Amino acid sequence: MPEKLFISKKGEFCDKDGNVVVLRGVNLDPNAKLPAKPDLTSHVSLKNDNFWDLADDVSFVNHPFPLDQVESHINRLKSLGFNHIRFPFTWESIEHKGPEIYDYEFMDYIIEVLKIIDHVGGVYVYLDPHQDVWSRFTGGSGAPYWTLLCAGFQPKRFRRNEAAIVHNTLINTKTGKDNINDFPKMVWATNYYKLACQTMFTLFFGGKHFAPKCMINGMNIQDYLQETFLKAILEFYKRIQERAPELFESNCIIGLESMNEPSHGYIGTTNLNEIEKERNLRLGSTPTGFQSFMLGEGINTTIDRYEITVFGPSKSGTKNVLCEGESAWLTKDERDAADSKYGWSRNEEWTPGICIWRLHKVWKIDQSGPKLLQPDYFSKLHNPGTIAPDLVVNERYFMNNLFTHYFNNFHRAFRHIDKESFVLIQPPVFRSPPHLRHLDIIIGKTICACHFYDGLSLMYKTWSRFFNVDTFGIVRGNYSNPMFSIVLGESRIRDSFQSQLKLMKQEVHEILGKDVPTFFTEIGMPYDMDNKKAYLSGDYTSQTKAMNAIAHALEGNNLSFSLWCYSSGNSHRWGDNWNNEDFSIYSNDDRKDISHETTSRSGTPSLSVKSLISSSSGNTNGSKFITKTTAFDDIKWPPTPPLNDLDFNGFRGTDALVRPFPLKIHGRFIFAKFDLEMKSYALKIHAKASSNASNTTKNATYIFLPKYHFDIDRVDIGTSSGTFLYNEEYQLLKWHHDAGHQSIAITSKNKFNKDDGCIII
Repeated sequence: MPEKLFISKKGEFCDKDGNVVVLRGVNLDPNAKLPAKPDLTSHVSLKNDNFWDLADDVSFVNHPFPLDQVESHINRLKSLGFNHIRFPFTWESIEHKGPEIYDYEFMDYIIEVLKIIDHVGGVYVYLDPHQDVWSRFTGGSGAPYWTLLCAGFQPKRFRRNEAAIVHNTLINTKTGKDNINDFPKMVWATNYYKLACQTMFTLFFGGKHFAPKCMINGMNIQDYLQETFLKAILEFYKRIQERAPELFESNCIIGLESMNEPSHGYIGTTNLNEIEKERNLRLGSTPTGFQSFMLGEGINTTIDRYEITVFGPSKSGTKNVLCEGESAWLTKDERDAADSKYGWSRNEEWTPGICIWRLHKVWKIDQSGPKLLQPDYFSKLHNPGTIAPDLVVNERYFMNNLFTHYFNNFHRAFRHIDKESFVLIQPPVFRSPPHLRHLDIIIGKTICACHFYDGLSLMYKTWSRFFNVDTFGIVRGNYSNPMFSIVLGESRIRDSFQSQLKLMKQEVHEILGKDVPTFFTEIGMPYDMDNKKAYLSGDYTSQTKAMNAIAHALEGNNLSFSLWCYSSGNSHRWGDNWNNEDFSIYSNDDRKDISHETTSRSGTPSLSVKSLISSSSGNTNGSKFITKTTAFDDIKWPPTPPLNDLDFNGFRGTDALVRPFPLKIHGRFIFAKFDLEMKSYALKIHAKASSNASNTTKNATYIFLPKYHFDIDRVDIGTSSGTFLYNEEYQLLKWHHDAGHQSIAITSKNKFNKDDGCIII
């Protein structure tokens, strides 16, 4: 089983002896966003009301995959040297039938999945309550259908008024035919700025301030939504504790994340009549807040259309959205039926059939038409209590008050049932974390979860070797002109990525404290680049270079990460089966029909060496002779399957995925770089005072050295001090070094010199 993890005072994962540990893994898997029964991938078009009528009657059992497939998927991931999994699940998957009606069959299925992962061994798991743009029924994933009814929405009428863009219901209004194939790249994310998603997050985080008239079952809708959400995910967590306590005893499950990619909704918007300049994602139909209100009540409205350019969003024209009078809000009869079904009672002030923001006098409709009354409604408090009523509500206020209120409730409830596991707090993407030091909840078990995606590669789905931009700097408003954000040359692009991640890590330390690790729980690149050219040619050069740039940035900062993603159901046609995304490092369509044997990059079978081979050491400036061994007494769990059981079949851009890295550092990390073209790896550390190159039993640094790139009989190792043991079965190099500043350089050679055991270029 994997050893217990701790957090050092410098904000790094470590073992019980303080040796630095890095977590490298993947999100497994986006199938968790979708029900298995009926099988409703986002490209399955359901006409009329079928999509909505099936909302309650679904099952997520066998998603991400059937139990008999778990072991093969986990061993395949371990072939890359991955040692952990981010395990997404959705609120909908455990509470789709209605409030506090839990799907225990699904929970028990997941428990069995986790047991198999634990049986395979050597893999940490942390759980992710996943959402994207609130719900599957607002174009993403996460919350159950009934939460929208709870807020007064009628999702069946979202399509015409564009309260949300839902892939399943995208129909060509002129032909009446499915429009699934024409679903624009990454347009799903624009739902973060559509009526349904923005309203739901405003209610979830700020309902008491901005929607005081929305009371349900005697409490404000903010408290109701937060309470039901927390009850649901903790009911799931408690069931794992009760049914499989061994998963915690064996260090398999290590923590729980707060919520994936939360949004502030409308909160902080200073002018509802404008598209705020901070809205970096403008693509397709782009309404202002006020325009989304009007559309939501079925009022035909002309809105701006945008396209993405290298220098950011650019207005491309306008669109006259014809709603045909279809309102996004429940009529009285519809709401009465929903209230009866789900056991809700509402206060009399909550009038059915109208926009809740019109209910709160943000805007009105009179004889002359719609009028915006309070353009700055969401940038000030309206139910402040003891707080000064003239307080400005902005992003900083949202994070340090409204989001923190939620996280405090989450943290308190979680710590009530689990005092040992890690808590991962995730702020909105590319945004600063909240200031939590004064709350005394950062106690050595809190991790900051960050996400990073390169904006240019993401939106254009291509990799440019020649230029890119500083995505993080643009989002943060660091440039007066986007021209200044341009980065030229592939080497500089890789270094730019590394600098951006370094800045994000530094910010976490500055705000949350140096003892809080930065964990990139999502980071990755799209694989359907260049209009899926690689799927026909088999040439994944662009994807390999893009993933190499990401990996370079991570390893240069020694950051733990979970790649997005590994999709067991990925196909070339539909990608990850969700909103035309195609980020999976693996695809069934890339599997080759070959016999079950591990093949090296040169095409020859890779054989394990089980005998113990000894030789003498060389000097520090020349080649190092390495003692091969079959086991390390102080490593109880192997980082990979045995060499003959490695399975790279189906991985894409494998050259960039399989990389050397320090599995454990006896000291402090300084520098690391893997040069994919030169097949060389360099690591610099500041070793602990207890280090001793002559000590062959403990106090060593462990490096995962994959045979995929480095055949141990064909490498040159130069180091400042030390001796080596190499476990070829599990591709693990044990480096015994002296104290202080130490370095090691490993180079793969292409010609073998039998006289001295070295490889000569």
